[in-house]
Amino acid sequence: MTYIDTITLILGAATLFLALVAPMMSPLFRRLRQEDAEAVEELPKVTVLLVSNGDHVALDEHLPIFLTQDYEPGYDIIVVSEKADAETDNVLKRYANNQRLYSTFVPESSRYMSKNKLAITLGVRASKNDWIILTDPRCKPEGSGWLAAFASSLSHRKSLVMGYVNYEKDSKPYHRFEQMHTALYLLRAAQNGNAYRTNCPLLAFKKSDFMESNGFQEHLRYSIGEYDFLVNKFAKLGEHGITVSPEAWLTENAISEKTWQNRQVYHEETKKHLEGGLGLRTQFLTDQTMLHLNYIVVLAVMVFAALTSRWILLGVSVAALVLSLMLRIVNGKRALQAMGVSVPSWKVIPYEWSMLFRNIMTRFRYEYADKNDFISHKV
Repeated sequence: MTYIDTITLILGAATLFLALVAPMMSPLFRRLRQEDAEAVEELPKVTVLLVSNGDHVALDEHLPIFLTQDYEPGYDIIVVSEKADAETDNVLKRYANNQRLYSTFVPESSRYMSKNKLAITLGVRASKNDWIILTDPRCKPEGSGWLAAFASSLSHRKSLVMGYVNYEKDSKPYHRFEQMHTALYLLRAAQNGNAYRTNCPLLAFKKSDFMESNGFQEHLRYSIGEYDFLVNKFAKLGEHGITVSPEAWLTENAISEKTWQNRQVYHEETKKHLEGGLGLRTQFLTDQTMLHLNYIVVLAVMVFAALTSRWILLGVSVAALVLSLMLRIVNGKRALQAMGVSVPSWKVIPYEWSMLFRNIMTRFRYEYADKNDFISHKV
């Protein structure tokens, strides 16, 4: 059938419409805004808080970079570790003469609360400065200008500043992609005044806010989620912002597939105790619906056109599929470059497509997990 009939017009228009609109329903298309340069008062003295989880190798590798930041106002480094961690203690002894470095320990008797949250609380209390930048020893700055770049986003009006962390280039490509994909949702929401949580271990907040609002008091029993709980709680205390400058980002060491899966499963528990996530979950589901609907409709129209010999419609549906794929690759390449993620842009297609199914598998893992693993006090 070579002429153009009503069915060809309707289905052809529908496939082209989806091919144009669906790629726009993605965080890869929505850009983070370049925040306006504000007249910042004198940059504050800050404390960089590192909570060691026994990874003394990463601490030994990255601590010298943290200790040699070019930051004129001045800063301190506080490392909190477990008292029985001899390897971390040996690392700290090698830098004991550095006047910027301080350390404290989590008591061995702390058995019925999250050690990470207790470690953060101890570090906050030990800080001499109001602004605290919390991160992980597994993360590293890419140069001596990191702290100055990050601190330029701090101001007395803000209560919270969220940062961005890439995985290093040796990590699995999907891990790097998923980290960026999720971060784009969360950072954009924060820019729009709706900070919900963060998937990046880089966060700045004020000691005064932490102490006045009793820190993690209501969440101490949960063994994970410290960054999420901080964002969800302290973003409500005042203005909050993000850092969009690449110089202010950190790079995290590669993680194993098991560790990555565990992080996803643990988030299934954490999000039950966070407020304000409905909008983001709705946006994600809408984006995923449009992505899969696009493919389903285009492929269905192609099959229908071939079976009914509507060759013009077949050509239009093939063109729509190619257009949709190209737009997603172009959007993906732009986002990958902007966020410093070294993943081939063509992989955006299978990675986006598989994300919904990976999330379903994560949900299954969570449902069959021992829920006592998510709390510190095993009852």
